[in-house]
Parts: sequence; C-alpha cells; structure tokens
Amino acid sequence: MGTCRIPRPKDPASAKKAEVLELLFAYVNRLQAHFEAVAAAHDLTPIQAKVILSLGQPEPMRCLADELGCDPSNVTSLVDKLEERGLLTREGAKEDRRVKVLAATTSGTKLREALSGDLFGSVPGLDALTPSQVADLKHLLGKMCAADELAEAADAVRAGTK
Repeated sequence: MGTCRIPRPKDPASAKKAEVLELLFAYVNRLQAHFEAVAAAHDLTPIQAKVILSLGQPEPMRCLADELGCDPSNVTSLVDKLEERGLLTREGAKEDRRVKVLAATTSGTKLREALSGDLFGSVPGLDALTPSQVADLKHLLGKMCAADELAEAADAVRAGTK
C-alpha cells in the first residue's frame, strides 16, 4: 500500500504538520483496507457494509442517502440488493407512504453484529496501543474535529449563512 508523500515545507512547524498528515494518510489507507477485507469476508461491498452498519434503527432512505453523501436515487439499487439477500426491509412510512423506511431484518441485525465484531475486535494499529494511549488519541482526534467544526461554524456566521 502506497503512502501519500507530502512536500516538506521549509518552516519547521509546517514540516511537522506535513509529517503528521503523511502518517494520518497512511493510517487511513490501513483502515480502509481493513474495512474492505471485513466487508469482503461477509460477501459485502464496502458500501453495502456501511449500510448494514448504519441500520441500528429503522430510518428513511433519505437519511441513509445523507449519511452516505449521495442522492437518494443512488441508494435504491443498493437497497434492492440487500433486500434481495433478506438483510433489510423497505416499507412506506405510516405518516407518509411516499417515504420509504429501511429496517434491518433478523439476518441483517446478526450480520451487523458480526461485522461490528470483526471490524472493531482487532483494529490495525490501535491494537498496539495501551488503553490509556487509545483514550489519549481519541481525546486528541476529538479536539481536532471540534476545532474544525468551530472554525466552519465561525466561517458560516461570517458569510451570513447561519
């Protein structure tokens, strides 16, 4: 698996950030390969595995499309295949029959549990860390994500979109 080589800036602080980005990209590649292998072991494509993992509770197809970052029309064929395998059902919502609600079947729920166990039971790289190091990493990543969310919200306020 190749790594993303990032040009090293001359500024030492920026160079350190570039090193961190390079390591993060390499780790994301490892996680992607792990996810794809777990999905394949369950005879699923990665996108099908994401659908199965996301269906903890019944939800409208539109919500699933939003989670996957795609148009609802793109979800239809994906749902068709999972429905044919008996992993989920699609029914009209009681309050609006035009809205299609997806729910995992018993087989889908069992598959979700198996996927989750295989995906998180042994995670490349994280297994080499102590529980304290995992907690520290979670804290740092959460802090990084929160900083980005605050910056995006501030940008939206400045742009007058919120």
